[in-house]
Amino acid sequence: MLRVVPVLVLVSIGTAVLIDLVPGDPAVAVVGPEGTPEQYAQVRAALGVDRPAVTRYLDWLGGLLHGDFGRTFVPPVQDVADLIAARLPVTVEIAVLATMLSLVISVPVASWSAHRFGRGFDRVTTAASFGLISVPSFLLALLLIFFVVFRPGVVKGLIVGVAAIAAFSIAYAAVAGRHRNAPWRRVALAGAVLAGGIVLVLVLPSFPRQGFARIGTAGIGDNLRSVFLPVLTLALVESAQLTRLLRNDMATTLQEDFVLAARAKGMPVRHILVKEALRPSSFSLITVAGISFGRLLGGTVIVETIFRLPGMGTLIVDAVAKKEYLVLQAAVLLIATLYVVVNALVDLAYLALDPRTRHGRT
Repeated sequence: MLRVVPVLVLVSIGTAVLIDLVPGDPAVAVVGPEGTPEQYAQVRAALGVDRPAVTRYLDWLGGLLHGDFGRTFVPPVQDVADLIAARLPVTVEIAVLATMLSLVISVPVASWSAHRFGRGFDRVTTAASFGLISVPSFLLALLLIFFVVFRPGVVKGLIVGVAAIAAFSIAYAAVAGRHRNAPWRRVALAGAVLAGGIVLVLVLPSFPRQGFARIGTAGIGDNLRSVFLPVLTLALVESAQLTRLLRNDMATTLQEDFVLAARAKGMPVRHILVKEALRPSSFSLITVAGISFGRLLGGTVIVETIFRLPGMGTLIVDAVAKKEYLVLQAAVLLIATLYVVVNALVDLAYLALDPRTRHGRT
């Protein structure tokens, strides 16, 4: 944790240097392109951007230590802290939900794919993962908008079709005698899958094309509806990568001696996958999930633009265009802080996953 302080100092210095190298003049954004040189000079002096970069950085750092992030240059002038406070919850919510949904999708799919390594389910999930990885996020967002918003009937038909195919496969396996122990449970499971698909179609709400509904003003229901499509867009891309990673790790773990011993003892498949194989295979998954979460905190500008979300990504891009030094430095430093904290939590998760790491052993 002590390394966090020098890392953040280096991030703030690097951000200040890079901002100073970006071409542009905040005075032009304030006065307009038709201002006179005298007007530009007056605005630069008033904003303090005519001073040396080192002086500006030290003044900003001194204000930061006192909790003052400064104020924006371009009208409407407002506190940088208030501006970030309005944008950060949007990005954090989307990043958290997208990461959670990607894990919910990838963990069971990858576990079963590793169990059925080289068979039909594994081949289908592998092809689907490669397809999702190769599709750009903006194209996936546009496809979801087209079908979910403008062609909801196609989506409902697809849900019922997938549920029917899954139910038929489960029931056929039970009737064909592949599961001699309590086959009626498999038939009941097939009926539950089909009924679940039908119920999901009946209760599936409509989703907005764009915009963001805040919980404080619109309620949690409207908020979740407004972020569903962007979260699903990001989660599908992230889950494809996590599925490929966890599937390969678990396929290797399932060949270890302790797993073979558990199979020889007659342990059920659920116990072997969840209790024996998943935990030692989760190191790479947790690491990549933490990195992905940090990347999402930086803002997915394209997705935010398509869905018109007031997040950190669009805030940073607008600040670069206007050379809003204070906004950029505060936003980048805050994202770096969250990123470092998340990676510290990932390191702590290693201690929970493998007790040997608590004593420095591997």
